[in-house]
Amino acid sequence: MNATSHKACGVCLAPGDSVNHLDHLAVISYILQVPIVTDEESVYETLKKYYPQVKPIYIQEHQRILEYIATRYDTLFVSSANYRKDLSPLFEIIFRKPINFWYCPHGNSDKPMSQFKMQNYTLIYGDQMEDRLNAMGVIPTLDAYVRTSNYRFPFYFQHEEFYDHLAQEEVFSQFAKKQPTILYAPTWQDLELSSSLFDVGIPIIDQLPDHYNLIVKLHPWLQHHQAGFVHLIQEKYQTRPNVTILSLYPLVLPLLKRTDIYLGDFSSIGYDFLYYNRPMFFFEASKRENKRTDSTHLHTCGTLIPENAYGDIYGFIEKELPHQKRFREARKKLYQYTFGEDRDFAELRKEITEKMLLSAPSNDPIS
Repeated sequence: MNATSHKACGVCLAPGDSVNHLDHLAVISYILQVPIVTDEESVYETLKKYYPQVKPIYIQEHQRILEYIATRYDTLFVSSANYRKDLSPLFEIIFRKPINFWYCPHGNSDKPMSQFKMQNYTLIYGDQMEDRLNAMGVIPTLDAYVRTSNYRFPFYFQHEEFYDHLAQEEVFSQFAKKQPTILYAPTWQDLELSSSLFDVGIPIIDQLPDHYNLIVKLHPWLQHHQAGFVHLIQEKYQTRPNVTILSLYPLVLPLLKRTDIYLGDFSSIGYDFLYYNRPMFFFEASKRENKRTDSTHLHTCGTLIPENAYGDIYGFIEKELPHQKRFREARKKLYQYTFGEDRDFAELRKEITEKMLLSAPSNDPIS
């Protein structure tokens, strides 16, 4: 390997507690044609099953993963915001080697974006994210960034048959009848208390009419932080023929493709669903701290279900469905503003690689 190619050498680092990151990070691995490394066996098995297009590397001993990276790579692509802050000192102190961290956001939402203040190299989606980061004063502080568009859609379309087959086998085949599908995708309970799950999670399932199928796609962190509640609803509704509850499921787009009505709060899945331009309904969590002017941008693309309708959620939805057409143009505009046009993967890889070369740390040990 010559010096230039070595300086551009990179690898993706898969976190152990965030299966939702894989739907983003695995695609970056595919685009850049680099491996994806993990020290969690469950993550390794998930990568092999759901992302066979990439090369996963499993480091069995947790304490060896940093050594493995330090001796082989100069650049890490990560989706955990604190990795640069937490891991950079370890690489420099223990292995006497600087590593560049490129942050890969795992979805676009109206949540705070303070995690970008911790980065010096990052990928961003499009105009909306760039405008928000400029307003925060973050863009001038970055050493480099690359606009990627919503790269997960062209990846999905390249492998659509494979992913649709998985979704059919693992999700849609669980329903007793083929009928309109509702997806409820609550976010996790973040610092702004954004999750609607604890307000409406039970009523959404209890009130479900027989003529709808319902997918409840929980944020994986709810499994970690609210394990009791997740276990409760999994046990309580496991025999319902028109309900399936997904707690640690990595795939998103093949579910959205077959979703007729979206229910959500502040999950980034809502921004992905804009692509399909179908009815959207939202819940505002009762305890959410809503102090930012840009905290409910997505909600302009659908109908907010008021608390006084929680006693008859589906009656409210069906009453409002005929009026959803008025949001079609808003959805198209917001999706375009958020992600822009799809980028060619070869061109995207070239741009990222060129900026990696410019930013690559010296290969000489720190003196």
